[in-house]
Amino acid sequence: MSSVSILRSMLIIIIVLSFGLLTNVQAKPENGKKFKDWTVVCEKLPSTKKEICNIFQNVSNDKGKVVMQMAIGYPPGKSEAQLLVTLPLGVLLQPGLEFKGGTAEAIRVPFSVCVKNGCVAIAKLNAGIIKGMKAGTKGSVKFAAATKQIIEVPVSLSGFTAGFNSLKK
Repeated sequence: MSSVSILRSMLIIIIVLSFGLLTNVQAKPENGKKFKDWTVVCEKLPSTKKEICNIFQNVSNDKGKVVMQMAIGYPPGKSEAQLLVTLPLGVLLQPGLEFKGGTAEAIRVPFSVCVKNGCVAIAKLNAGIIKGMKAGTKGSVKFAAATKQIIEVPVSLSGFTAGFNSLKK
């Protein structure tokens, strides 16, 4: 199964479980459109037939294996975006993860659920975090492996501003 298929499956599962998280009701971005390191993905929810769109980025290690998937979108009827990070099974759950986007302050994000494809953390992204992500060129996600080793995964913000702006008009 390709990483895009895995991401789509994960997003649908999480969205259904959380009653429509990461939906965008204000705009209809072009599915599959790339904004440098970010890509728009739109899917119809099986339960409501509503289309949801978000931007996502896969982060791979030096061997080409996807080690993290990140998606950003809007909950229904909300003006505040949400971040969804999926990490491989085997992370230490209790401390959650730390997300730093560009010049924004780092935030601590608890894990919501672990499924077959990984463990998922979801956080609200306020205007300050979005502004920091737009102003920066890189971010990071820090988490602890089950061995308690701290791992930091870099996140590219190249194309984030254009991709994010395509979600909300």
